[in-house]
Amino acid sequence: MKITDVKVAVIRGNFCWPIVRVDTDEGISGLGEARDYSPVHHYAVPLKEQILRLKKVIVGEDPTNVERLFAKIRAYGAEGRFGGAVSGIEIALWDILGKSLGVPVYKLLGGKFRSKIRIYCDCHAGKAISDAATDYTFEGAEEFYTPEAYAEAAKRIKAMGFTILKFDLHPQYAGKDALIGNIPTDKAIKYEVSVVEALREAVGEDFPLALDSYQGGTVEGAVRFGKAVDPYGLIWIEDVIDWRDTKGFKIVTRSIKTPTLTGEDVYTAVGFKPLIEERAVDIVAPDIATNGGIMENKKVAWLANLYGLSIAPHCAGSPISAMANVHAAAAMPENLVAVEFHAVAMPWWDDLVKGIDKPIIKDGFINVPENPGLGVEINENVARKHLMDGEAYFE
Repeated sequence: MKITDVKVAVIRGNFCWPIVRVDTDEGISGLGEARDYSPVHHYAVPLKEQILRLKKVIVGEDPTNVERLFAKIRAYGAEGRFGGAVSGIEIALWDILGKSLGVPVYKLLGGKFRSKIRIYCDCHAGKAISDAATDYTFEGAEEFYTPEAYAEAAKRIKAMGFTILKFDLHPQYAGKDALIGNIPTDKAIKYEVSVVEALREAVGEDFPLALDSYQGGTVEGAVRFGKAVDPYGLIWIEDVIDWRDTKGFKIVTRSIKTPTLTGEDVYTAVGFKPLIEERAVDIVAPDIATNGGIMENKKVAWLANLYGLSIAPHCAGSPISAMANVHAAAAMPENLVAVEFHAVAMPWWDDLVKGIDKPIIKDGFINVPENPGLGVEINENVARKHLMDGEAYFE
């Protein structure tokens, strides 16, 4: 079997999802997905071109030599969305291998620890993100950032069956002068605490609740925030400072009671080594469509487990990257917390794929599929309907 082509279709969802298809001379095609992006992410504009540039590197190769091909293309990736091209292709190669052998991907990773994967819902704020181009930032929509709006959203989404909720909460949501330079003011901290109080009351005392809450970049600001929300029993606070600041993260983690989390922009297991070896965070969060793909996510999970850390993979993509996460998560050890779901405001998210029981998420879990490869195929009619402006369907 030889690779004959690499194609991309960019779907416009709550983010823009670059879906990768790797074709072979035996008629088997594999699906993958590069990291989500929004039109406001200017550095992501050439992402499709980055993926297509790798065509010349892998065409003619045997797609079933997945790790060898990953080693060949690894240097073409980097942190953040720049890891997407390599990741999307790696996922598609596992899909091909599974289909060629007639087995689900998780079996190729050594088998499964669990038959269903817990999913946590990223709710954003008082309104979830539903369109990449129109409401990614919600500028001028302050009503979505009141404590009352957060609380109503939490009640509504909890009722859907999710067992963990995460909300975005940043100092600048407090309004003008919430940050002076990059330091959160007392005004910002008080506002954030008022939201957390409202959320905790809405979901109940024991319900797992997390926050994505960048605190301006300073260790001191992150510690102040962490101590302010410690009484509310959060399951984690995410990206309170830049993930590259390993020493700073270690200070924050040692200074507060609430678990810390980071990792969505880290590339490969090697990129996670400093965070893990220094125990700078409590939970690592690789994004399968950024980190290098399926095997890299499993490697991160095992490395974290060796150091007593947990893993909660980041995922803000389509059902393609979700199913890649499910297979990787099935093969992870006992330190798995949950996999992210970011499309609660997308009524057609399930419809983008076929070949799997619907709804894909049932009572806050996804069942690990037994179909060959990733276990899903693109629904062409739905994909064509939701192509990003100016994009074609794998053409």
